[in-house]
Amino acid sequence: MIYTLNFDLLATVLTTKSCALSISLSSTYCFRDPLRPIKNNHDIIFSPSDGVIVDFATVTSSQDCIFGKYGNISLKEISYGMIPEGAYEVVSIFLTFYDVHIIRMPINGVVKRLKLPPYFVENRPMLSLEKDIMNSKFSLVRKELISCFAYNERVLYSINDPSKEGNMFMVLTADYDIDTILPFTSQIQALKQNQRLASIRYGSMVTCIVPKQWNCKFVCKENIHIEAGIDALFMYEQ
Repeated sequence: MIYTLNFDLLATVLTTKSCALSISLSSTYCFRDPLRPIKNNHDIIFSPSDGVIVDFATVTSSQDCIFGKYGNISLKEISYGMIPEGAYEVVSIFLTFYDVHIIRMPINGVVKRLKLPPYFVENRPMLSLEKDIMNSKFSLVRKELISCFAYNERVLYSINDPSKEGNMFMVLTADYDIDTILPFTSQIQALKQNQRLASIRYGSMVTCIVPKQWNCKFVCKENIHIEAGIDALFMYEQ
């Protein structure tokens, strides 16, 4: 018996299966929660997330621009005016499709959570950026491609260490407008370093903001991959 192959139908089936596989892989990677050692070191600020460091900057004012999910933007804009005026060290960490999306406490302290209004950014394709990251070609990653989704949900965490003056801040940015940043804690709660803080489902960026007066030294560099609770971002200088 002779069968006639419908190539259009075959293409549709293969495309559908490819999309289903992509969704399955997305769920598998994004929703992982592997066991991590709970390190506690008062001399270190650990990375709160897995991902690639795409930018490090020292700003002298909350009006100064940094680079992040929203392109070039000031701390005042990214935090909806909730970060006090001052000098800060700022690290932008991009969470890839392949990273664990669990956010951990970088230091010991009392954490407060504040949901901010969504922020609009231009929609751009991510495939070339993800390909460069998977091939460890971090130096080829173009920062401007990271601003890729519209109306990103964002949450501001402030962390108070009673032994220090001022607060550390983290801005968590998701790729959708609602219900993608899931907190594991109450609105205000004391947590130890490297305890689980939140999950960004399909998330894309964590912006770490450390007061300059804490006298910390940035011990990483741009375009390297780091892991939450494993790698140090800063060390306190004596």
